[in-house]
Amino acid sequence: MIIWFVIFVALVYYLIFGNFEFNTNKIRNSYSTLDERLASGEISIEEYRNIKSALKEEK
Repeated sequence: MIIWFVIFVALVYYLIFGNFEFNTNKIRNSYSTLDERLASGEISIEEYRNIKSALKEEK
């Protein structure tokens, strides 16, 4: 009986807190892409700062 309770709690924990890791990775990938675009000259420093600011607000 206790094993089912432990499995249930672990499942709920994973469903609630497991998604935060995905969101964090998504934000990191966005920053990496943004850095690459700046380095290649695709965007200006002003655009870089604006986009980075928008990403922080989204977080």
